[in-house]
Amino acid sequence: MKRRVYRASALAGWLGVIVFFVFILTNNDLRSNVFAAISQWPEGARLIVAALGGYLIGSIPIGFLAVGVITERDVREEGSGRTGGTNAYRAGGFLGGFLTIVGDFLKGMCAVAFGALTLPNIWAPVLSGLGGVLGHNASIFLAFRGGAGTISNMGAATAFWPPALLFIAPIFVLGMFVIRVASVVSLILNSGAVILFLILVLFFGYPWPLLVYAVGALLLTLYALRPNLDRLRAGTEPRVPPIRLFKRVQHG
Repeated sequence: MKRRVYRASALAGWLGVIVFFVFILTNNDLRSNVFAAISQWPEGARLIVAALGGYLIGSIPIGFLAVGVITERDVREEGSGRTGGTNAYRAGGFLGGFLTIVGDFLKGMCAVAFGALTLPNIWAPVLSGLGGVLGHNASIFLAFRGGAGTISNMGAATAFWPPALLFIAPIFVLGMFVIRVASVVSLILNSGAVILFLILVLFFGYPWPLLVYAVGALLLTLYALRPNLDRLRAGTEPRVPPIRLFKRVQHG
């Protein structure tokens, strides 16, 4: 018997996520006071806080909450069992996939922002960003299950270099509507982030730890995509269902 996710609980989770995103991503007095207090801590302690905080932010189960609100079903028991946007779309229709993609993207941005606010040292957002991808892939709130980390990585990459979104958006749209193999799109996006950051480091003077972030995020994604890579080699990797704005979903 499939587990039921109660809509009221999932909705309460969503409200908490929204409040947290606003707290981290906007300039407000509470955020200023919290991070002013943290700034008094030793640098080593703040690096640890950045990494752990990024992991906890990445662990926020956006897809689980999105599908739970819409269908009251556990996304882990649907399709691939992952909590990312593709499986959320399979389980919760367009709205489930859309909410998951937006939420995971903002989650990646929040992880990097948390690190930057914790310590004005490039290694803090690098560690928090990697923590965010790891948390998405192995959420502490979902018994260390999750997604593949691609959209969270793209959010983090955009936080590091906002123009990255100009490259990410068209590749993502092309992938979802034309290629329609989520694992292939993930490989393109994550590898593209490494190439982009390599160019920024070599030719535009950006700090080299950004490349450490991009390569680390790619490796985390490749590890999560192991089953998909096996299916790609076997020619059995499923395609993303055609995108329909009003796909009917079952409630239960």
